[in-house]
Amino acid sequence: MVTKEFAVKIDTELSQYHGQRWIILDNIDSAVDSLEFYQKHYPARTEEIAKYEGKIAVLKNELSAVYDEIRKLNAIYNQDPWTRAFLVLASNGHVHSSMDCNTCFPTTRYQWLIQYSNDDEATIVDDAGKDACTICYPSAPAETLNRPSRIVTADKIAKAQAKAEREAKKAARIAKEKANAPTLSGESILIKDGKYTHEIKTERSAVSEWFTRYEYSQQSVVTHYYDGKAHSEESIQEQKERKARAGEIAQLICFNLAEKHGITYEEQEAILIKKHGKRGY
Repeated sequence: MVTKEFAVKIDTELSQYHGQRWIILDNIDSAVDSLEFYQKHYPARTEEIAKYEGKIAVLKNELSAVYDEIRKLNAIYNQDPWTRAFLVLASNGHVHSSMDCNTCFPTTRYQWLIQYSNDDEATIVDDAGKDACTICYPSAPAETLNRPSRIVTADKIAKAQAKAEREAKKAARIAKEKANAPTLSGESILIKDGKYTHEIKTERSAVSEWFTRYEYSQQSVVTHYYDGKAHSEESIQEQKERKARAGEIAQLICFNLAEKHGITYEEQEAILIKKHGKRGY
């Protein structure tokens, strides 16, 4: 009587050989395409043609050797067959009891569900749920066929791991952004400049923006041109309004930085002024 361990061992080897078979077939197709390209467009390039002819010959020998191993292992299986399960590699792929189901094609690719080798059919169908092929498993209960699949494949595991990694990277990125943000909440500071909105995303850019606004707010109002001609009242008023607005923005930035670091506004302003002084102004 075939044991579970023996069935899994044979099917594992067979699965590996079938995987090699597909790789070699793909390589043969690629080499044939290249050969036909040179034969059609560059027949004089005999070295390239010979290279691909030789490559195809080598691949066909490799394929023949793989088929020999598959036949040997199939002969062992045919002496005392056991149950198997195969999942079609497609978004809506079904689970089949063999790779010979008439609903599939010679080009259909499968993932061999070796974990189910030599299991009873009821177990396979119960786990396959709605993915169970009704041709391969005609006795599958209707209630089972209406239930989602519980089969865990290497592909599903890889996708789950990739999703978890993406989510972890996203969480790390968000945490970093919040840590570098200019506010306690981790949000940006939005500054309205006329019809434009300026977003300050990081504490570093907030300090730089504070320097710019602080410097402007400290400038004197220019009342005369270089030639001594006086500025208009409108020009002087506009300068005063810009200075006032620059001061308001500097205060807004300072307030948010103070709140983030848990210090008073005055303490934060002193820190910024000290940093500003070190810049050589």
